[in-house]
Amino acid sequence: MSKKILVADDEMHILQIVKFNLQKRGGYEVLTAKNGEEALKIAIEEKPDLILSDVMMPRMSGFEFCGEVKKNEELKRIPFLILTAKGQESDLVEGKEAGVDEYITKPFSPKSLLTKVQEILGE
Repeated sequence: MSKKILVADDEMHILQIVKFNLQKRGGYEVLTAKNGEEALKIAIEEKPDLILSDVMMPRMSGFEFCGEVKKNEELKRIPFLILTAKGQESDLVEGKEAGVDEYITKPFSPKSLLTKVQEILGE
């Protein structure tokens, strides 16, 4: 059974690129959400093996989403990777405080993203 990855980003083209690469090149089942609020609902229902999230999204930021995931007993062990253009040290600190496990800064190469995902999932 393929592993499930939840991808949250309000930019449709990013969602499409990430989904295509993880499905076609990695063989993963990919769930998508357009904001942190929607992503949290999907995470609770589907319990993915990995979460990839943008930081700046409507309704709930990626950091807020991560904080909610890490407070939830059933979800807190899910690795949480942030895809963001915000790579300043203060952003990294805020992410670590929220429980972010890994960062990939935009723009990113699809191959490096897939490699990082495989590394996190132990593949």
